[in-house]
Amino acid sequence: MEFSKISAFEAESTWKNLGDTATLKLYGFVQVLPPDDQATDESATIAGKLVKVEDLVKVGDAVEVRLGYDGELRTEFSGYVAEIKLTIPFELRLEDEFFHLKRTPVNRAWKDTTLRKLLAELVPTVQLSSTVPQLHIDSFRADRTTVAGVINKLKENYLVCAYFRAGRLFVGLPYTEFSSTSNIDGASSYYHFQQNVVDDDLTYKRKEDVLIKAKVVAIHRNGKKTTVPGVGDVDGEERTITLRTETTDKAELTRMAQVELAKYKYDGYRGTLTGFGVPFVLHSGTADLHDGLHPQRDGRYLVDSVKTSFGPSGFRRVVELGKRANS
Repeated sequence: MEFSKISAFEAESTWKNLGDTATLKLYGFVQVLPPDDQATDESATIAGKLVKVEDLVKVGDAVEVRLGYDGELRTEFSGYVAEIKLTIPFELRLEDEFFHLKRTPVNRAWKDTTLRKLLAELVPTVQLSSTVPQLHIDSFRADRTTVAGVINKLKENYLVCAYFRAGRLFVGLPYTEFSSTSNIDGASSYYHFQQNVVDDDLTYKRKEDVLIKAKVVAIHRNGKKTTVPGVGDVDGEERTITLRTETTDKAELTRMAQVELAKYKYDGYRGTLTGFGVPFVLHSGTADLHDGLHPQRDGRYLVDSVKTSFGPSGFRRVVELGKRANS
């Protein structure tokens, strides 16, 4: 089934969540086109009739949303109907492959395993980044939960990120999916403030004005952790710094954390910018910013999230910037 016109579309994609979500709004009635050679008996029966959309869609149906300009369309979201709202306009809440993980039950225990093995058992098709360590896990129990619940617990315990990309689960440290040589559409984007930036909610800060206080969590190969609270600026924004190291010396961990904290102190932008539907942008990639009026503020930033919208007001992307790349 294909809809050539929609009322509105909104989607959010970020490395911070296990699943991407979207909302698709459709007109309440559609005229069903005459069937082609692949038509089913059901579609042939309703051909040419005015049909309620709610009679054509059900929870679990696969959905692909393609948007673009001048007939040049690209896939913006691929997933499943998670919820149907009988509103005006008719509304579908969508989820990516996370939809199935939420519905796959788990009730078992693991002993003497590793983080990588456990993830591969849960989702055999998982793409494990080299940044996922061979952490030993003495025991791990999942009682009356789901695959999604287990993965979220592993994210919390071992401070990795997990999300779907093109239908496949990726697990690794934040911003490690792409490399500088990645030739993937959306992995890098370019914004010129005087050309393709519609609006922004950005604040430019100098590094000496950035205050950060961190909790340091050192994760060792045996799966155990050493925690050092309160590293950095006393009144600073709170963050968690994850270290993969065998040292348990808190003075050394503090020194290592201060090196990591320095990467968050840079002259640059914080916040979001709004652009058109082009360029296409992926979270965890990079956005190059250029300002013709203030070229000293040019820079490359990692992308934390992308919110895509399409409707009467146009085709837009709101890009949330992460830390400055290579800083």
